[in-house]
Amino acid sequence: MNVNGDNYMKLRILLIVLGACMNMRAVAQDTLSVLFLGNSYTAANNLPQLVQSLSTSAGKTLIYDAAMPGGFTISGHMNDPTSLGKINQGTWDYIIVQEQSQVPTIDYYRYNHMYPALAQLKSLAQQANPCARLITYMTWGRRFGGQQCDPTNTYCSPVFVDFNHMQDSLTRTYTEISNNLNLQCSPVGVTWQNILNDTSLVLHSSDNSHPNLDGSYVAALSLFSCIWKQPSLGNTYHGGLASSRALYYQQQSDQTVWGRASEWNLTINEPEAVFSHTQVGNTFTFSNTSTPGAGGSGNLGHMWDFGDGQTSVVRDPMHTYTVPGSYTVRLIVSECIFSDTLTVTLNITATGIGQAESTSALAYPNPVEYELKIGRDERDLGKRFRVYGSLGNVCHEGIVSSVPTSVDTRHFPTGMYVLLVYGPSVTCARFIKKSTLSTQ
Repeated sequence: MNVNGDNYMKLRILLIVLGACMNMRAVAQDTLSVLFLGNSYTAANNLPQLVQSLSTSAGKTLIYDAAMPGGFTISGHMNDPTSLGKINQGTWDYIIVQEQSQVPTIDYYRYNHMYPALAQLKSLAQQANPCARLITYMTWGRRFGGQQCDPTNTYCSPVFVDFNHMQDSLTRTYTEISNNLNLQCSPVGVTWQNILNDTSLVLHSSDNSHPNLDGSYVAALSLFSCIWKQPSLGNTYHGGLASSRALYYQQQSDQTVWGRASEWNLTINEPEAVFSHTQVGNTFTFSNTSTPGAGGSGNLGHMWDFGDGQTSVVRDPMHTYTVPGSYTVRLIVSECIFSDTLTVTLNITATGIGQAESTSALAYPNPVEYELKIGRDERDLGKRFRVYGSLGNVCHEGIVSSVPTSVDTRHFPTGMYVLLVYGPSVTCARFIKKSTLSTQ
């Protein structure tokens, strides 16, 4: 194990910038309630308590409950009075759900038990509370692989030749089901895989299945980031581990979660604020085309601030400015614990108006596949910009020579990026690079 100091500083700087860019669009509160549904994998080393301690260290309040009977499947929770009672409390912002460790690798159980049970759980949770969101907790492969079968040996997985072979199967299943059901996924198993392939560290307990304390701490880091939408790097809670080892685990977790954010549907529950306007004299009609998060109910709240002391909660308001000046119009859209803000500055003169800037148009499209457009209007011309990757490395830099300036992103790896544009002040935007591979 070696934590490279240069890479650490790059990642640290990048994550600080990323955190600042996400302030406009993130979890909108510092207290959340979470229900953990799992089995002995979740119960080992009291994983919920580890996540709570990481949250406390970050200045957050996490209220949790858990149902973790040994060997339980998601189907088992759907037929268990205790689990159903906890779900029906309707007080949860998140429900973190872990499938029995072998089920996702066996085709019969994956499609006939895991998938329908998870769909049922989502429906039941959102009946109890429309704001409840699910996070699937991706587990890890057995230390040495092997074939996985049900107790009667009727249905079995392939014969996995090693940990990586089994982990790849688990990763495919969790991402496929999470995508199909519009759920966020916590990629714990992938972080394990990256650590085990990078070091000789052991994350399994002596049974080569359950996690030891290191393994549970790694799982807690991923869940922490997926709940709070913030990196874990620098968190002072180390779970009883040596600080150097905890730092390494934080670094690996953040690289997995944030470097491949689109694969885990990290922002799937977040709404996006979008609006345009038309003008007659100094009267504006605002057209609100904001979109809800893909994993939610679609019910958005709208709060307008017109910059002159007047506000509105109407979806598509009209507003008249009576005094010339520069006004910042702000739209905040909210959906449960999530919100997004878009601001546009309008210059009002005695004879008409001029639109100054829109913070959402700094970089587009988002997500990007082939070509990123940078720049909003002529005032961006001549400004220097840099694109940072998930490790804090500079992927591209240049000058805004035209509006917009195009950057070829075909060679960018899939993941989350940060754009900084340097002028009198530094402006930042985040975007996701999706795969350029098409499927037929």
